[in-house]
Amino acid sequence: YKRWAAHDTRFERPALNATEAAGIFEVELADRGVRTDPSVADGHAAWITGVVGEGAGAAPLADWFVARLGDWVAAHASDLLSEGAVRLKELHEDDKRFLTEPAPPAPPPFEPVRTPSAEAPGEVLWRFAILGDMHIGSPAGETMVRAAINDINNSGAELTIQLGDFTDHGNPGEFALARRVMDELTMPWEVIVGNHDMYSTDDETLAGRALFAEHFGRSADGLLLEHHGHRFALLDTAEEVASPFAPYSLVTGQFLSGNGGAIVRGALTTPQHDIIAEVAAPGAPPAFVFLHHPTQPFTSFPPIVFGLRDADSGRLHALSDSGNVWGIFAGHTHRNKFSGRFGRVPVTEVAIPRDYPFGYALVDVTEQGYAYNFHQISDGALLRAAYPSATAIHRRYALGHERDRASVWIEKTPT
Repeated sequence: YKRWAAHDTRFERPALNATEAAGIFEVELADRGVRTDPSVADGHAAWITGVVGEGAGAAPLADWFVARLGDWVAAHASDLLSEGAVRLKELHEDDKRFLTEPAPPAPPPFEPVRTPSAEAPGEVLWRFAILGDMHIGSPAGETMVRAAINDINNSGAELTIQLGDFTDHGNPGEFALARRVMDELTMPWEVIVGNHDMYSTDDETLAGRALFAEHFGRSADGLLLEHHGHRFALLDTAEEVASPFAPYSLVTGQFLSGNGGAIVRGALTTPQHDIIAEVAAPGAPPAFVFLHHPTQPFTSFPPIVFGLRDADSGRLHALSDSGNVWGIFAGHTHRNKFSGRFGRVPVTEVAIPRDYPFGYALVDVTEQGYAYNFHQISDGALLRAAYPSATAIHRRYALGHERDRASVWIEKTPT
């Protein structure tokens, strides 16, 4: 906020209010015996200014962000704080006296996403595809996924992994349709569960695991499979818990009905621990790891309740130290993002077909490593029809830099 205030005096008061709000949370953390981590805070601040901008032209996106962030924090404060929630809401209402009523700017003119292709390190032996969240049951979800599947069927991929949230409301009809849509793939495929798949808004029950077994013919508790001498570890991170928070739309600033689609943190259960132990075993073959929730630490909105629990992220970090893991891929965030590395292992968030930039990923595997490339769907008519949903802030959030969409990993040569 201070960076914005340097160019726009309207943000001077919100900057002071933000400092006081941070103090409220710092006291709460101290009472719980938790220390703040400046490196995470710095990374989150850099992410915000990267999405919104920090120069003189940052408004109205900065207005929009302060209002939306404040709405979310104020609404959830009573669930997160033992005291200070009332003051936090007062500070946010004070912010609004200095800000313009946020309205997302109109999307810029249509322009296809162009990303330089990452070249595989050596001769490509085989290829697999990654489908991010499908959200079957949402507007355009099915249509855009079918377009992505058509591209994948013509890509030469030998296997496709879907990263969860294959339904939008966790209802039986969406499970059945998601299965039919996935069956359009002409190669073997597997799916994992996401938070949207756990809670059926029709029945208002946590029916996801039973529905998964009914429609996909196996337990939702993770899977370890092998393809061309490489393992694919599919981890279930969807907690069987209904979130206390109502779903919230960052675009409209509205809280939606129900709680099944709300943001909930991910966790690894005992069956996942067994898979991790098998992947980490000495002499085990190389493995790719897939999960719905992104690992910590990462920067996003809101970071506190959006990713995998810290302890479970630590398990994946330890798994990466085994030397058996080539890459970790996550969904949930609807964006292209190179999240960082666990040791030498890259952690990548994969954007989705339904939302900008409307696509899927292909991974070319060689003896030495692999190349990862995100591809926008090829159906130009569908892209033009979907493009008005891509507001300026959504474009900045989801597109990512070129390295987020195209990267190369090479296994360290033994010495």
